Amino acid sequence: VQKLKDYNDNIPFFIKAKIKLLCDLNKNCLMPDIPPSAGTPVREAEEEELKSIYSDGNIRIGTLVGTSVSVRLNINSLSRHLAILAATGAGKSNTVAVLSQRISELGGSVIIFDYHGEYYDSDMKNLNNIEPRLNPLYLTPREFATLLEVRENATIQFRILRRAFNKFKQEISNKIKEGQVSLSKLNQEFLEIMESYIQNEGKGEKRENPADELLNKLEEFVDRYNGVIDLSASDVIEKIKRSRVNVVNLTQLDEDSMDAVVSHYLRRILDSRKEFARKRSSGLKFPIISVIEEAHVFLSKNENTLTKYWASRIAREGRKFGVGLVIVSQRPKGLDDNILSQMTNKIILKIVEPNDKKYILESSDNLSEDLVEQLSSLDVGEAIIIGKIVKLPAIVKIDKFEGKLLGADPDMLKEWKNAEEEENSISGFVNFGSGEE
Repeated sequence: VQKLKDYNDNIPFFIKAKIKLLCDLNKNCLMPDIPPSAGTPVREAEEEELKSIYSDGNIRIGTLVGTSVSVRLNINSLSRHLAILAATGAGKSNTVAVLSQRISELGGSVIIFDYHGEYYDSDMKNLNNIEPRLNPLYLTPREFATLLEVRENATIQFRILRRAFNKFKQEISNKIKEGQVSLSKLNQEFLEIMESYIQNEGKGEKRENPADELLNKLEEFVDRYNGVIDLSASDVIEKIKRSRVNVVNLTQLDEDSMDAVVSHYLRRILDSRKEFARKRSSGLKFPIISVIEEAHVFLSKNENTLTKYWASRIAREGRKFGVGLVIVSQRPKGLDDNILSQMTNKIILKIVEPNDKKYILESSDNLSEDLVEQLSSLDVGEAIIIGKIVKLPAIVKIDKFEGKLLGADPDMLKEWKNAEEEENSISGFVNFGSGEE
């Protein structure tokens, strides 16, 4: 406009602007009862005004883009759940690491289900690594069936397995109470005991060999995941530590086994928090935030999983019992729409795919089309934050995690050179040893 005026001040022009009323700073950033009258001056917000809106939370997550104003999130509002959504490489893992570590520094507790091992081998502070060992005595028949890859439509196999598994648990519990057997011996006899019960339960079935199919699945499971089932393992709740970033390493499991492990943790966390709310003397004694990485795998809109069931339960009930849910995904359109819509808070980094942007918009009450259109132009590490965790929507430069994550992009050229140097070094050593010149 100024350039036009400098060129010819007599050229007629007008400016068309769109203004959206966000809140009244004099009323704790609530919407005013009466809109401003015509002719009210409009000016750029001052830094102190921006600080009063964005800097009074508990957890610093970054700075308001284009300013030095800190953006701090309201930690209590995380009980209303959070979705962290972004294209690959846009900064999801960095966001999870920054958020998790700072929650733990405030005395909060987080549990991350680590799909790729990004956090398990990191140098994050307050880290508590957890191997996914499950005690069958704490599993449900459906969780155990999922580990054995017995599908929901295999009704006869599941019926046999359920009966055998329940009898197995009852007998083992009785033996442990009576001190008749050591836990280490039980692990050795696990396969033999289960085989006996499955064979007995399968005798009355008309279909040929349903028990034999189950026995094959059981043997395959023991061969693949001998370290997952452990009768000496404690309840998973006892492995979760207060004021820590608890990381469950899923890297050695296939997706079916991951589903069984994650769903078991979610079930026990919710049940244990409910128990504490009732009795105050037992159960999980502190609130916790559960983070599901690669959430589109476990919470797909096209597939039913055990994790999806328990995540939806937490999305509905968790707030009352201090169980927050964070879902992390680079494929928003693949997520269950019911669960995504219950994530009141969202941190959305760069997203280009139109269908992903449309899906996010449809699942968010407080996200405008104007903000969605800006998702494609965000730089790596920049995010739009909406929901109860901030007073007003914000475009934020997320702080960089100060440690190292395994998921960082590798320096391929450097690794190629290192491999070549190592190969040449070994070759030279062999030649030296053989006396060749």
